[in-house]
Amino acid sequence: IPARMVRGFALAGRQRNASLDAWLEVHDGDEWLYFNPVTGEERLPDRFLVWWRGNERLIHVAGGSNVEVNFAIQENYLDAVAIAETQAARRGTSAVDFSLYSLPIQTQAVYSVLLMIPIGALVMVLMRNFVGIDAFGTFMPVLIALAFRETKLLWGVVLFTTLILLGLSIRFLLDRLRLLLVPRLSAVLIVVVILMLMISLMSHRLGLESGLSVALFPMVIIAMTIERMSVVWEERGPVDAIRAGFGSLIVAVMAYIAMGMPWLEHLVFTFPELLLVVLSLVLLTGRYTGYRLTELRRFKVLAKD
Repeated sequence: IPARMVRGFALAGRQRNASLDAWLEVHDGDEWLYFNPVTGEERLPDRFLVWWRGNERLIHVAGGSNVEVNFAIQENYLDAVAIAETQAARRGTSAVDFSLYSLPIQTQAVYSVLLMIPIGALVMVLMRNFVGIDAFGTFMPVLIALAFRETKLLWGVVLFTTLILLGLSIRFLLDRLRLLLVPRLSAVLIVVVILMLMISLMSHRLGLESGLSVALFPMVIIAMTIERMSVVWEERGPVDAIRAGFGSLIVAVMAYIAMGMPWLEHLVFTFPELLLVVLSLVLLTGRYTGYRLTELRRFKVLAKD
């Protein structure tokens, strides 16, 4: 029966003076099997590094004496991207050169945010087409969710609600002037900028540094939301306007949760081709013509008939 000695180390943390472990390697005709010659245990331990095989000495020295060999083990972590670059260089491929990790750090930071916008758009599509939540604008909740990433969720919700309420109050005052559409939108935009400035100054005076992040909100989107909400308030009543505003906030929170998952951000940044999967899901969702969750109770009578 073919057999030979195997010596190696059990890799477990940091070892200043590691000792070699001896194992017996036996071939049963199909594969090599490993046995502990002292305990008879079969199979190598996990994370066992085979250093050499055979009965020869570890080191041969001619004309010398007092030879001593010491082994030290230190656990290190290698970045997966560095390993991929090493393997690509060994194989002679240039695929890694087109990776986002080859871009400058500042550009990587920008794309790490931009690549999550399609994820927020997918959440928006699912909430609108399957759940049936009413919201202002097509991508307004996604942009608000981006602002939440910087302001954090709690402060983001408070600042967003404060801006909308104050802006809506001033928007109703502008109705008395009977302005045309473009001047009215411009006036609302200027009011939003003034409100953001006032909130930042007051927050700084009160020692609430989180309030300074109100400047991260997209002011044009806030102005358009205030205008849309005021129009719905006048045409369909305050209930529908508040419902749509609350729905926009819910979608923004859901998009913030999805876009803030570290593992998802890592996957999308490392494998940007996953956006094609997101695109296919959006296209499939666009073909859905069934009931939404919010419509089930509304059409319950038809289902009974």
